[in-house]
Amino acid sequence: MSLILGILLTAAAAIAGTLLCPSPPSSNRHRVPGLALALAAGLALALAGRPAEAGDLLQGRATVVDGSTLVVGGVPVTLSGIVAPAAKTTCWDAHEAPYTCGRRAAAELTAHIGTEGLTCERSGPADDRSAVAVCRMGAEDLGDWMIARGYAVPTSDAPASYKKAADRAWGQRVGLWAGVFDDPTSWRQAAR
Repeated sequence: MSLILGILLTAAAAIAGTLLCPSPPSSNRHRVPGLALALAAGLALALAGRPAEAGDLLQGRATVVDGSTLVVGGVPVTLSGIVAPAAKTTCWDAHEAPYTCGRRAAAELTAHIGTEGLTCERSGPADDRSAVAVCRMGAEDLGDWMIARGYAVPTSDAPASYKKAADRAWGQRVGLWAGVFDDPTSWRQAAR
């Protein structure tokens, strides 16, 4: 999004400069017009870009990798404040039957998002190759949604609203809370 904004601002500045300060007619027909030169320079600067920062937005349709990881606009995004089981993690339901809770969490998130577009605001360490972000579908926070349905648990530094959602999920015995699962910190250690 910042690339597009940079291009648009550069084009607007080039047009304004050409209109407000036109160059005098010249007999040199091989000279590159000022507008084209300014646009080319602006495009080069915009393509060079700037590093991603916390607060930057990623927008678009998402592909679910697992219960806490999406790909938005070609950038892997980890949902901030949650831990979901890895794809091959085994949990046990209320009848002590094993199931792959990681696949179920990813499937539920995929079904919930469908083809809707997301807006993800970077909240953690930022680079152009990956992001930690709070992602929303409309006004709905997907991290909160995952925790409230029992498909993920909050991290120790998660917002208070995530912890309240986890308490409600535990009280209602939904998702992971309907059976038995390992401590989420072991999921993170196993993934490393």
